[in-house]
Amino acid sequence: MTWGKDLNVIPAKLKIKIGRWTFNGVIGRLTNKKRVLTNRLRRTLYVRAERRRPIGSQEPFGLARSRVFISVRIPNLNDYNCYSGRLAKRLDHHFLVEEYFPEKRRDLAGRSHRHFDVFNLHHIDELKLDYFETLQLISELRDAHTKIVVTAHDLTPHSKQPEVWDPIFQAWFGSADGIIHHSNWGMSVLRSRYQIPESTRHAIIYNRGGSDEVGVTTSAQRARAEAALRLNKIPLRIGIVGHPRKERLVTEFLEGFAKTERSDMEIVCWSLSDQDVVPNDPRIVIAKEQKYVLESTFRRRLRACDIVAIPYREDGEMLTSGVLRSAVEVGLGILRTDWAFLKEVAGDVGIYIGRDAESFATGLSSLSAEDAGRAKRASLELKNLSNWRTTAQGYGKFFESLL
Repeated sequence: MTWGKDLNVIPAKLKIKIGRWTFNGVIGRLTNKKRVLTNRLRRTLYVRAERRRPIGSQEPFGLARSRVFISVRIPNLNDYNCYSGRLAKRLDHHFLVEEYFPEKRRDLAGRSHRHFDVFNLHHIDELKLDYFETLQLISELRDAHTKIVVTAHDLTPHSKQPEVWDPIFQAWFGSADGIIHHSNWGMSVLRSRYQIPESTRHAIIYNRGGSDEVGVTTSAQRARAEAALRLNKIPLRIGIVGHPRKERLVTEFLEGFAKTERSDMEIVCWSLSDQDVVPNDPRIVIAKEQKYVLESTFRRRLRACDIVAIPYREDGEMLTSGVLRSAVEVGLGILRTDWAFLKEVAGDVGIYIGRDAESFATGLSSLSAEDAGRAKRASLELKNLSNWRTTAQGYGKFFESLL
């Protein structure tokens, strides 16, 4: 199989029916149609994918038409950074894709299982199945001789509740024919928590650079972003974005910054929870709760920054973070703790900044614009090496290796 321009690219037709409304289109254009649907729509989508056959291909018919079923999580229609949704869009270059809503149980069970060679599950908790329903679905997939591939985004859901979710996660990881990990460290942590058969195949697929279609920030874009956000020019601006998590040290980072005497540095933060208390410091020019926003708004915020802080606890239950991908996508470096995921994946893009308020204060006091510049240059190199295109290629090859 050749991944490239020799593929016979045929648009995959999309038909979604919600109540009285039916939407038709091409899956590649779905992101432009999201706002047509209500913002209150929170669902898991499932993607049925059939690999496209190269023009003039002499491959065996069965392999050339292998089908993949991918669960795509879209918790909010403005959550454009959704990993599985972006992956499905890139796989559309190699697969014929259809999407289904999970409440239609028949789309996930019975008749449909005969048509898929691989079931790729993302975000186990988004299936919203209890333990017995999970076992039933796994049994149906096994009866249909469908390969199960789980992408290990989470060690456990962000809501925790191990008494509820550990048995369900164990059922999936214990039944998987293949597991895709975001890092070697993540694979080690997962295998130490769950019992995984020796026969299960594993793959490490990095996605550190986001979209290869998004350009790095230019000086003109930076100026427009600052104007839109009503920010003054300053030598070094640190941004904090992303969901509030128990593992994140956002308030500790802000407290550490407030202890510095830097007049050439400021922070813009859109990552607070409703319980966070922010230091009264005029250099923290934006301190807002995290909310879903349009892609253009989110990217504008990043383009106004010189570097992005990702302050995570080292002993938490997070396996990955999409904030690194978002930062590298626009050519920014990051400030990190000793969290093993970022140490492995970010490389020179990451600058160690501390692990608590006191050490954050020390690290921020010595941080220079030159440091941020070096991290930016490393970010450009990483963006070219690892992006959605290379991620989709890795998935395609791994799926084929199981068949």
